[in-house]
Amino acid sequence: MKISDIKTYRVKIPLREPTQFSWDPLPNTHFEFALIEVTNNKGTKGYSATQFTAQTEVAIRGLKPLLKGLDVEDFLANDRLLELGSWFFGRVGAIEVALWDLLAKEENLPLYKLFRGNRKIVKVYASTGRLAKSEEIIDLVKKYYDMGINVIKIRFHRTNIDDDLNIVKGIRKEFGEQVRIAIDANQAWGLVPPFWNRRDALKVAKELERYDVEWLEEPLFKDDIEGYMWLRRNANVKIAAGELEHNLWIFKRFIEENALDIVQADVIYSNGINECVKIALLAQINGLLFLPHAWDPGLGWLANLHLTASLPESLTPYLETPLDPLWWFNDVIQFAFKKEIEIENGYVRLPEKEGLGIELDMEKIKKFII
Repeated sequence: MKISDIKTYRVKIPLREPTQFSWDPLPNTHFEFALIEVTNNKGTKGYSATQFTAQTEVAIRGLKPLLKGLDVEDFLANDRLLELGSWFFGRVGAIEVALWDLLAKEENLPLYKLFRGNRKIVKVYASTGRLAKSEEIIDLVKKYYDMGINVIKIRFHRTNIDDDLNIVKGIRKEFGEQVRIAIDANQAWGLVPPFWNRRDALKVAKELERYDVEWLEEPLFKDDIEGYMWLRRNANVKIAAGELEHNLWIFKRFIEENALDIVQADVIYSNGINECVKIALLAQINGLLFLPHAWDPGLGWLANLHLTASLPESLTPYLETPLDPLWWFNDVIQFAFKKEIEIENGYVRLPEKEGLGIELDMEKIKKFII
């Protein structure tokens, strides 16, 4: 099966209301992503999507002469090609995912079954993104709980750390132990202060010990492996990171240096599904959890869902799902889907159609191509 063409479409959709996330310098009025389309010599098409629009367009321009006429299986089996593509062009995971979608369609299998997965449903955790006021967050958590979701991730990025901690206190006071809380500090990247140092991260981690949180995510800059090692030694809170990395050897060092409790590679942000499976295996043999990051355009979130379903539940018990604002999951994540995936009692069911399992509404997409 040969690759006959590969192209990308830049899609920009309006948001229901201006939305500013903890990592944003300004509110967003639109959401932009790149839709990747790969066609084989039989006319079958595979898709994926990524927010790294400019990088992906450059990558496809650079790789297209090499990919056209190449056997799909040969590309997917060539780790060196993926790694060098990532080095030259940035992240190539979205291209790899589109090829897996294509291959699974040719095999007439949903993607997770192509990877020998057998989980029909996957538990989700609700991922917030805004630095909303305490009352609004409590109201959101109530809605999540009514949906059957009892693992909630909130953002810590307020100017005063005590204001962050008061959010946790409020959730604990309202829900007790019924809701499990995770914290994302967003210190790995971003242009918006505050920027924590190691002492700030340790102070927060020590405070969070009192509230029995599930994990503290990205409390330090993404490349500060020594800092993560130091923090993990000195705090009794699980430390999570890795969503921004896209090289197996970086993950290998994080894991072997005992810098993390939870590894968060993303099939779109990394070099793809093959790499994430290897990272998950490294996490498993070192007694760690593997919880993929999944704040992606719909097909990216969907690819991480298939990855999760292909891994043991003990290793990857649930999947991040953006639900803040509450309409984000349907309006943005599932914008291009003809049929939406529903959250039922805290779980999503794996689509059983071939490939990623979702039919795209191409007529709707074409209205927003720029």
